[in-house]
Formats: sequence, structure tokens, C-alpha cells
Amino acid sequence: MKCLFRTGAHYSPSPPVILEYLFPRRCLGCRKVGSYFCPDCLNLVLLRDEQVCPICGKSALGGLTHPFCRRPFDLDGLTSIFVYRGVVAKAIKKLKYKFVKDLAEELVELFLSFCGEEKLFSGFCDLPNVVFVPIPLNSQRLRWRGFNQAELLGELIAKNLGVKFIPNLLIRVKNTKPQVELDKDQRQINIRRAFILNKDCKLKIENWNFILFDDVWTTGATLKEAGKVLKRNGAKKVWGLTIAR
Repeated sequence: MKCLFRTGAHYSPSPPVILEYLFPRRCLGCRKVGSYFCPDCLNLVLLRDEQVCPICGKSALGGLTHPFCRRPFDLDGLTSIFVYRGVVAKAIKKLKYKFVKDLAEELVELFLSFCGEEKLFSGFCDLPNVVFVPIPLNSQRLRWRGFNQAELLGELIAKNLGVKFIPNLLIRVKNTKPQVELDKDQRQINIRRAFILNKDCKLKIENWNFILFDDVWTTGATLKEAGKVLKRNGAKKVWGLTIAR
């Protein structure tokens, strides 16, 4: 697979005016016409009031992995902005399962409006040689859906953070079952050895820091497994990032 560097967003333009007229955007909460997130429903969005260690799941300053939890190939930290509930959960599900791609811009705008408050994550973005990598879909699911929601959202986020974007640094080689259908132990088994490094990429992994992105953190099995692949290939640091948890 050819490896692509991207430093700017490449997404479909907003729908033509005639489509907006025929199929207007409606708030995912109250169905009011105008946008996917009306001001009243935005007031009900729940922010994560604390970040957690990605290894043990307990409270951690800025999401930094606890020193006593740290292992050589583990994530160095985790940032999740929203509680996976309400209009945020509806937006992610609508994007993933109803293929409403045009709400990605509004969701990312909402995400970025709070992301800057996380100082440790902001500091990570300011490190030299930072690359933003979305979790890949397997080829079968990608053909069915037609796009990877983590890539679609991630490209917009990376552009706004001012970091390099490599959508296919990792390849998903295992046709896993949807994680949502499995319990915690099954998820870990399901995702094991699901990712490999794209050898067509000429990036020297050992010289870079990585933001590994997915839409939702549940047990963290997917992000942790992908992070291990980067770490085993020499990545300096890997920080997990999700819209919600």
C-alpha cells in the first residue's frame, strides 16, 4: 500500500445549497433545523472532568500514564474530551453507521473548541516530529462503509493541530469482529495482532512521536494494540486521542 503524507485536510465540500434546502441539517438532539448541534443541546454536552491513565483506567494528571503502570510498549498518555452520551454519541453513530459524512466538520469544530484546554496533550503536540495516525479499518469494512470515520475526523483534527497526517502508516491485517459486540476480554483477543506497520512508508519511526486517534475509547484494546506496533518499531512516544470515552 502506498504511504501518504498529508499536511492539510482533503474532504468533500459542503453540500450544494439546493441539497441543504431539500435535506436541511437538523440538530441531533432536538431536531431543530440549522445545524447538527444547536446551542441549547450543546449546553447539555458532557465533558470529561478528568483524564485517566490508559493502562489502569484510573484518574491521571492530564491523562499521563502512571509511572507504576508504564511498560516499554504501552501508550504514554490518553486524551478523551467528551462523555460518550447524548448528541456526541449520536453524531459518532450517525457518522459510522448512517454514513452522514457532512457532520464531521461540525463534530471536529466542537471537539477542537475544548481540546486546547488539555495542557499535557497540547504540550505533546508541540514536540518535534509529531505525526497523527488514525486507526485503520479492515478492507472489507472499508469497502462496505466507503470511508474510514477515524481518518475523516482525524485529517480535520490534524490540520487544525498543525501536525503531519499519515492515514495509512498502519495496516489492519485481521478481519476483526466489531468491538462493540464483545466484552472486555473478547475485545483484547479479537484485536490481537490486528495491525502491522506499512513497509511502504519511508518514515523512520524511531525519530517520531505519534498521536494515535480513534473516535471512542471503551476498553482501549484497539488503541493499545496499535500503539504497541508503533512502539515495537521504535516510536519515541505514542499518545492516544479520542473524541469520547
